[in-house]
Amino acid sequence: MTLTPHLSVSTTSGLGNGLGPVCNGRRTLLRPARSVANHPAYRLAILVVLAAGCAASANRTAPFRVRPDAADPGSLQGPFDGRVVDVTTHAPIAGALVYGAWTFERGTALLEPAGSKEFVASTDAAGYYKVPTLGGVPSGARVTEFTLMIYKRGYIAYRSDRRFSDLGLRMDFAQHANQVLLERWRTELSHSRHLRFVGSGTAVALLTQWELADASAELDGKRPQGDDVRPGRGEGTYIVAAQLLTETDIKNRTKYDGGFETGPLQDEPDTANYSSQHFKALARPETWDIAIRMWKLDAGKAQERYEELLTQLPGIAEKDEVGSRSFVATEGEIRGVGFLDAPRGIVVLITCGISQCSSIDDATSLSKTVYDRVKTLLPMSLGGK
Repeated sequence: MTLTPHLSVSTTSGLGNGLGPVCNGRRTLLRPARSVANHPAYRLAILVVLAAGCAASANRTAPFRVRPDAADPGSLQGPFDGRVVDVTTHAPIAGALVYGAWTFERGTALLEPAGSKEFVASTDAAGYYKVPTLGGVPSGARVTEFTLMIYKRGYIAYRSDRRFSDLGLRMDFAQHANQVLLERWRTELSHSRHLRFVGSGTAVALLTQWELADASAELDGKRPQGDDVRPGRGEGTYIVAAQLLTETDIKNRTKYDGGFETGPLQDEPDTANYSSQHFKALARPETWDIAIRMWKLDAGKAQERYEELLTQLPGIAEKDEVGSRSFVATEGEIRGVGFLDAPRGIVVLITCGISQCSSIDDATSLSKTVYDRVKTLLPMSLGGK
């Protein structure tokens, strides 16, 4: 997702929007001059003023309020929470993609990008979402922007920084108790324009793949036919692994007190039928890592994929504790649990290092959490077959 840094700055250090002073006020910033400018007290005063100005530039002011009814700015580092509802019916929207992205920069006079971090989750059954506090900032960098995007097939996407209708700046986003009103998709709207508005990101790209064909048709001067994008018409089939397990889920079970760097695994690219999420423990060995792989296939192929896992993984023992069928596996310092959800064509494999999952029961409990989330995101009446 391409994010444009906000230009405002703050002199408030309590917002947690970046590092402290980034200028060294002790070095000579001005060449000595004659008369009063050469006086030590005058030079000291100048240095103090310049250092204060440099320190102020370290912290960005969030361009959004802490709460809808407050005048105080929020914190770019979070946490964030709110609710997603249908703008017409005000019914909660469950299973919507929640995508948060932070961008960083470093430097003073010459600024340079310092990377980004993302968070992926879903709204719960009541439409609520939570984005945790940013776990860490790269060395020497500061947060320049946070952007929230909500996406659900059949609706116009929501961005915290701008509106889809006119691409103007959004002024009603709040850090806490934010209300997201999703408007239903209309056939006269442009898919190509919508994709540009939504932006990029692995999870986002997977969930918006269905729009590519219609966007290409528009660019060729054709309008897409059909009404299959209406809410309730097939949107349930579009889920990704990052929606099924969160950092909070892991910590609640294992009591892990550190942070994670998250993103897709590198061994196999994400596709329309496969996705992954790697929870890489920060400043810890790999035995603290967790990974989840998910395959979304038709019923027959899902059964075949599950059978393949049974033959490919070592130390397998079928337990049938999760979904239609399930197994546990152990190899060295890694514990694994896989399950098949036959009615939905879902196969999931969770691998967990022995430091994070001290017993196979920990991995099994996380698998049950994932299965419960699959059932929420894919109810049998909406794409669950």
